[in-house]
Amino acid sequence: MGVANDRTLRDLEYDKVLELVSRHAASPLGREAVLSLEPRDDLEAVRREFRLVEEMREAVARGFVPGGLTDIRPILDEARAHGDLDPEKLLDVADFIEAAMRIRVELSSPRYPGLSRLVEGLSDQRALLAAIRRMIDEHGRIREDATPALRLLHRQRRELVRELTQHLRAFIDRHRELVQDPVITQRGGRLVVPMKSGAQGLVELVVHDTSATGQTVFAEPATAVRANNRLREIEDEIEREIRRIRVELVARLHAEERDLLRDIGILARIDSLYARARYAEAADAVIPELGERGPVELVEARHPLLGERAVPITIALGDPQRMVVLTGPNTGGKTVTLKTIGLFVLLAQAGVPLPASPRTRLRLFRKVRSDIGEEQSIEQSLSTFSSHMVNIVGILSEADPDTLVLLDELGAGTDPQEGAALGLAILEYLLSTGATAAVATHLTPLKNFAIMHPEVKSCSMEFDLETLSPTYRVLEGVPGSSCALIIAERLGLPGEIVEAARSHFSSGEVRAEEIIRALMEERSKLERARRELEEELSRTRTLREEYERKLERLRERRRAELGRELSRLEAEIRRAKREIERLISVAKEGDLEARRAALRRLEALTERVGAVSPRKEGPAPVFEVGQTVRFRATRALGVVRAVDGERVEVEIKGKRIWLDPRELEPAQPPRPPAPLPPRPDVRVKGGVDLELYVHGMNVQEALREVEAWLDKLLLSGFRVGHIIHGKGTGALRRAIHEYLETVPYVKGFRLAPPEEGGEGVTIVELE
Repeated sequence: MGVANDRTLRDLEYDKVLELVSRHAASPLGREAVLSLEPRDDLEAVRREFRLVEEMREAVARGFVPGGLTDIRPILDEARAHGDLDPEKLLDVADFIEAAMRIRVELSSPRYPGLSRLVEGLSDQRALLAAIRRMIDEHGRIREDATPALRLLHRQRRELVRELTQHLRAFIDRHRELVQDPVITQRGGRLVVPMKSGAQGLVELVVHDTSATGQTVFAEPATAVRANNRLREIEDEIEREIRRIRVELVARLHAEERDLLRDIGILARIDSLYARARYAEAADAVIPELGERGPVELVEARHPLLGERAVPITIALGDPQRMVVLTGPNTGGKTVTLKTIGLFVLLAQAGVPLPASPRTRLRLFRKVRSDIGEEQSIEQSLSTFSSHMVNIVGILSEADPDTLVLLDELGAGTDPQEGAALGLAILEYLLSTGATAAVATHLTPLKNFAIMHPEVKSCSMEFDLETLSPTYRVLEGVPGSSCALIIAERLGLPGEIVEAARSHFSSGEVRAEEIIRALMEERSKLERARRELEEELSRTRTLREEYERKLERLRERRRAELGRELSRLEAEIRRAKREIERLISVAKEGDLEARRAALRRLEALTERVGAVSPRKEGPAPVFEVGQTVRFRATRALGVVRAVDGERVEVEIKGKRIWLDPRELEPAQPPRPPAPLPPRPDVRVKGGVDLELYVHGMNVQEALREVEAWLDKLLLSGFRVGHIIHGKGTGALRRAIHEYLETVPYVKGFRLAPPEEGGEGVTIVELE
């Protein structure tokens, strides 16, 4: 026996819910697999199943559909029984194989590790698929070129039919007066001509059929008999070859039957997972938290069969209160609550997502037993009460700490006092077994027992006394009243009758009912207050989300405005740079005074560009004293000499300047140049180096440095300087020399003598 017996599955309408889930499958295979799902008592197996469901939900969200699945088991049975199949059925097998191949490709992904392992078990049927597609066309007929022999036979048949047709047309033309209808038709697989009934006496004919009126005979001329005989032989050979091909394909199919049956099982499970994933999306269902032990906590659980009419149920049972006694008026939802508890346990252990809040927690039960609903045993001549007691006796014999017991209307169906006494004894026994139980009752002694016992939780179904209707909400910690007298009075029963009824209660019973009613009213008020607080909290969350959205929009607007400001500054920088280029051109081509004026304007513009250059956002980089850095604007190298908070002092070409760290970036120190012989009397005057070191730079960087250095050298009044470029491959030296030839105020240049650096140094003279 499994987790649930037949009675419990029927009580909880388990099969009806599976039927609901199975409607989301893509094929009959998947529907059958869903309907065969059974609750399991292996926690790790259930968790693995839910991981597969979760992977399938992601695959479905990405567009996966297990289309093209057909149940080929009847085809395999027929092939095994008869050794032959219609080609159309072999096409169904080919479609199945192609669907399996497509599913394997779509689910073989690191994104779906569990599903990937599952589809890896599918067999490789490409050879069988190729054979079927090669021999059978899309209309379910054996192809004429399926085999070389069949191809030859069909060619011979076409040639023979053409020759025979030509012969018969010639016969028709020669005997027009004897031909009833000048067409060629077929009778008994032979080509014939419709002739007039008296023609057989005038020309030699073989008659194969006669019309209903007897006026027409379908005959072949004697001259065509031999060709028709050969045509029949060829057609028989074609049929035999087709039969041989079909038998061969069926034999190959039969050889793969075991693998195909295993593939059917895998693909049925894939479709079952697909159905559960789609059901989860449609019903807003979740995968609950599962444990070997612990409480059962249903949070906003909605019975699947009630659809949109379901009122969410929130109820907890387990450690430390392993039993719930549920009370309240009829039609208040007690039975639905019991069924929801048991059904959700079974569905979860079968790997089916639950329509509830993600906060729902369940524990694993190895047995779920129930006694719910009216039942009479006609075969055993048992009353409803007796039938219930037989079932309960069986439940009590199986109860243990791994059992969930659900009892509806315990103690009903017999004398109330005896029923209450029996019910109390059953509850005490269930507690002694360690079982987890949910019990619905109307009996006051059972309500009192629930209030007093520390391991029992008293719950009731809320009832609106104003509208005289149930709300179907569970109120924990408060026993319920049947409300019979109140309902009767509201419905118009005379007050004196109601009072007479109350007088039959003992004072204790009256007091208990009043206390219960007061508790229910107070609990209802608290529940309304809780709902109002939740609504207020929801509104607060909505306001917070709206504030965060507005704040983000404000930040976006600020970033956009900053972007516009940066664009304006960059445009100004571009204009200044164009002006700088114009001034450099003037400095190169004008007279001495014009050059000096242009250079002074150039220095002013350079400072202005530096002042308006936008700084990069983000944290300032951290540099250390002695670290080699590169100036972002000019790409010039320098060395950090001091760090003061958010300022860095950098030595660049002998000058020390304070900069924002964001204007710098780390750089590798240049490779030390090859040692050069000392040159006499290299001085620095007016803040301008008389030698420029560009060794190790690329051509573009070096030319920028040479251009700026020549301008400063000219502005300072010096006429001779040295450019140290090193020897290397000579590419940098050649590029510098080519540039110097284009500068109008360079009088000349030459390589230094060997004692001053030779080919590694160029001496420049200005006009």
